[in-house]
Amino acid sequence: MGFKDIKEFSAEEVGLWLTVQGLGEKAETFMAEGVDGNLLVSLTLDEFKNDLGLSGLQAKKVMKNIEFTKELGNGGGGDSGELEEKIRALRRENEVLEDKVESLQGTIVERDAEIKQLRRKIESLSPHKKEVHAAPAPVHHHSPSPAPQRQPQGMPVVRNAAVGTATGAVSFTVRFICFYF
Repeated sequence: MGFKDIKEFSAEEVGLWLTVQGLGEKAETFMAEGVDGNLLVSLTLDEFKNDLGLSGLQAKKVMKNIEFTKELGNGGGGDSGELEEKIRALRRENEVLEDKVESLQGTIVERDAEIKQLRRKIESLSPHKKEVHAAPAPVHHHSPSPAPQRQPQGMPVVRNAAVGTATGAVSFTVRFICFYF
């Protein structure tokens, strides 16, 4: 897939080609002389200067751009079959990568579903009621602590505070007695 061969340019296309190079003011002369692509590639540096009115630098620029345009028409100067094979290889690689992305997106969806399921399990294991708990009672050093008991409904904060205060007082008294005796 290259560009159009410069030899196949019409006189109008040669005029556009010159305009793109910044030589649009010379395009009318080339078209008036009937310079098409086939004639363009056969012209010499002197013919560009003497017959078509280009300066020496403009003529060199046109000659250089003729060679460049020829390369583009031939597939960039390289083996076009080789380039086409590279394109096919890149397309195959792209398809493989797209398949991997699709697979990974499927894995993400599966993991998201697992996370939701685990969150539901956690919520089902957590108590649904939010109870108000008082600060824990001080730890007794001389007697094993009793197993925690479920508080009956109704004023748990006041009851726990009273128990905590009484337990703390007893604990303080026991420690005080043990210290002095």
